[in-house]
Amino acid sequence: MGLSAADLSLLFDTSDFPARWTCGNWSSVHGWFHILSDIAIAGAYSMIPLALALYWWFKRAELAFPRLFWLFAAFIFSCGATHLVDAIIFYAPVYRFSAVMKFTTAVVSWATVLALFRVAPKALELPGLRRVNVQLQDQLAKTRQAEEALARSNVELEAFTGIVTHDLRNPLNNALFMAEMAQEAAARGDSDRGASHLRAALDSLKQMEALIAELHASSKVFGKVEEMENLSLGSLVEVATRNLTPLIESSEAKLKVGPLPEIRGNRTMLVQLFINLFENSIKYRGKEPLVIGIEAVGKAGGTVIRVTDTGPGIPHEQIDQVFESGIRGNNSNSIPGSGLGLAFCRRIMEAHGGTISASNPPEGGVAIELRFGG
Repeated sequence: MGLSAADLSLLFDTSDFPARWTCGNWSSVHGWFHILSDIAIAGAYSMIPLALALYWWFKRAELAFPRLFWLFAAFIFSCGATHLVDAIIFYAPVYRFSAVMKFTTAVVSWATVLALFRVAPKALELPGLRRVNVQLQDQLAKTRQAEEALARSNVELEAFTGIVTHDLRNPLNNALFMAEMAQEAAARGDSDRGASHLRAALDSLKQMEALIAELHASSKVFGKVEEMENLSLGSLVEVATRNLTPLIESSEAKLKVGPLPEIRGNRTMLVQLFINLFENSIKYRGKEPLVIGIEAVGKAGGTVIRVTDTGPGIPHEQIDQVFESGIRGNNSNSIPGSGLGLAFCRRIMEAHGGTISASNPPEGGVAIELRFGG
């Protein structure tokens, strides 16, 4: 059964009650304090559900407990309605309607309490806003680290590709040159010289094969060298010189090799180290005849090998940069090159626990110091 019009009119019947102004001895200040306070509370309680409704509209897909959300809105609105009725009673004593509103507020209030007790365990399992923010910051940091690692990997891959093309060229060119020389010797019937050229070509091919194996195991190039043995630096320089025979002969460069000690290291990488240093000196030589010197320098703290040349030197402002990938001296002009040779030398030295540095000595040219650990 629904409420009839008579029932509804009875709720607003004021004939049985006097207005609150007439009950007791109200002063104007006291009465208006009550009225204005109730109206202000009712207004605020009405705006809160409106704000909640707007929030629900924009965030409804993200709310974990939407029903509880609306229950809170109904609870707050009904509380505000009771205050509004209390203000009205000062002039229209609708006490019956006030009782209904208070009963409604009580029901909604207890429904909210029961809903809270039911939802609370699930709500406590949800991460707090601060924790979510911390987790988000951690995830962003990990994402940035992953992006930086990927960028470094791309740079390393580019450098590795450049090293492959750069450092396989010399032994291949030398093998081709020696094979052509052997062919010419065979045509002249000079079997001894032909055999010598073929041995040199074979040495270059072996160097290229060993270098390919080392480059394939990139951790040995860019990290710690594992296959170490006691080596004569003099023999390594000799192998590097043979691999550069065509370049040395065409440039008319002279090598002066002093007594060199033994060192513990990786044969393929150290041969490539001297190949790169010699090739760099020859490539950037000046107009005067080029002389390359290799000697051991007596310094404390390890073995130091000094490689010098009589070329134009490195611009002073770039001394500390030439060992970076892709960096070339300002005086390189139109000389072809990738800027990877000295960068690879630095990697080889680091893999052997050593360092490499460059300087322009007073007598001219360039001095490269290779400092191996003790």
